[in-house]
Amino acid sequence: MDKTKNLRQDGEQEDQKLLISTIKPHKEVSKDTIARWIRRMLVMSGVDTTKYSAGSVRPAAASKAKAMAVPITFIMAKAGWSSEATFAKYYDKIIVQDSDTFQDAVLE
Repeated sequence: MDKTKNLRQDGEQEDQKLLISTIKPHKEVSKDTIARWIRRMLVMSGVDTTKYSAGSVRPAAASKAKAMAVPITFIMAKAGWSSEATFAKYYDKIIVQDSDTFQDAVLE
């Protein structure tokens, strides 16, 4: 954060966006750019992008956090959700592991 602090400053106010462009003028990146970055990482990780998309990451991360016994209130606060029903309906997914092929490929 210290390395990019000067890039995130806008006059007297510091821009609170974490993800900024690597190209001048170093403004915050769009949701489309973030989705493209995520899609690229999924492909590089060997994930089937016909089955999973950038939009799959948020529910997967929230579900994994819950599976690791992170309190629901903490997950909701970090995700900016005010309703546990929203989490339950849209993001609380069952994590199914078909095989160890994916993790073996990533860890090699």
